Amino acid sequence: MKKFLNTVTVIVMFASLVTACGKPDQAGSSSTTDKAPSATNTPNADKKTESGQKVEIKFFSNNPDRGGGQGKAEQLLIDQYMKENPSIKISVETLSPDPQFQDKLKIYNVSDTLPDVTMMWGGARYLGPLVKNNALVSFTKQDFAGQGFIDAAFDSFTLNNKIYGIPKNTDFLVLYVNKKVLADHGLEPPKTEADLFKIAEKLKGTNVVPIALDGRDSWPLGLLFDAVVARQSGGFDLYHKAIDRSGSFKDPAVITSAKKLQDMVKSGVFGEGFLNLDYGAARNLFGQGKAAMYLMGQWEMGVSTDTNFPDDVRSNMIAIPYPASDDGKSPTTDLLAWFGGGYSVSSKSKNSGEAKKFAIWMFKKENWSKTVWQNGITFPAQSYDEFNTGKETQIQKDLTNILKSAKVFSGANSQDRFSASTSKGYLDAITELLALKSTPEKFAESIDVIAEKSNKELNP
Repeated sequence: MKKFLNTVTVIVMFASLVTACGKPDQAGSSSTTDKAPSATNTPNADKKTESGQKVEIKFFSNNPDRGGGQGKAEQLLIDQYMKENPSIKISVETLSPDPQFQDKLKIYNVSDTLPDVTMMWGGARYLGPLVKNNALVSFTKQDFAGQGFIDAAFDSFTLNNKIYGIPKNTDFLVLYVNKKVLADHGLEPPKTEADLFKIAEKLKGTNVVPIALDGRDSWPLGLLFDAVVARQSGGFDLYHKAIDRSGSFKDPAVITSAKKLQDMVKSGVFGEGFLNLDYGAARNLFGQGKAAMYLMGQWEMGVSTDTNFPDDVRSNMIAIPYPASDDGKSPTTDLLAWFGGGYSVSSKSKNSGEAKKFAIWMFKKENWSKTVWQNGITFPAQSYDEFNTGKETQIQKDLTNILKSAKVFSGANSQDRFSASTSKGYLDAITELLALKSTPEKFAESIDVIAEKSNKELNP
């Protein structure tokens, strides 16, 4: 975590530069920069393949929406690369939600049919099986020299001292807030955990859900658990130590956290039936003004520029940190932040060479970093200050300030540190807790057993 903290200081410096630059005239204004940069005059953007033959690169993504969010960024860059490289055809396959995507990825791996370029997560849980199968090409940091990458961003994509993926985002958990919905009910954005309960009480009997939460996909519940544990224990060390077994999940702060989560459910903080709400439904609930807040990562930065949502909703969106603990033990400057998603290249494809060229080109900073920042899509794992336009959305500015203000970073989220065979059981236990089918004490005991098994599997 210390290494992450030191290198994230670089991000904060970038963030301060963004904040210092020109500001839009109105909160919520957005950039409409839809053009990806040219591949011309870049060493990895050859006009023809070595054979001169048409080559097809298969691209596997978990972003089915190609006109919004990160799917838009991918598609803009793919289209530009094909325009600049007429010998290359890039065909896109998408699958969502993530559990289905991950299942298909496993099938591709065991059948040795992995697409040329695939979305990938860092960490042994995701990379391990593919690296063991020799399914991925490796990169070096020299491949990305001068592209503004935060050094620590490659850590989670490194196994056996080799880099097997390219990190795309600086991820951190926040609350997206519709300030008008709150104000209409005489409320303000929450500053402490106690405020969440006050908001839930005030919104009872209305048609507004306090916090839209994707409970059907268990991984957002895992992020919520991490945030609550940090607030109750005073930081992120507790769950890190419980996972590496220098500590335990049977710690009293975990039991207190579990009780806090169940109290939130009972108080209606997440509304009725949230465990049946998937990612898209939770996002739409907030985007249509039917939820006051939305718990998700910074990668949903583009929610305020999504034209599928009403203007009066988009123009009233802000982003805030997860609320501080009531006792001041864990302030909002304790930020659940990590480098998560990215892309890997298949080593078993006949077109691995061309696929690797494309992947490296994709992450020239004037490509991915510029595209996602100027389109208000997400925070890159690269510097972006030079691409500031003065038309940043209010949410872009809020997220920059959240990152700039953070003093403690998690460096990882808990679920990504479990082994592949135990991660599901861990998340299932959190779901069962929030379904009120387990007591805080039994929950703590069960995930401690799972952590012990995971540790033995990862450290045979």
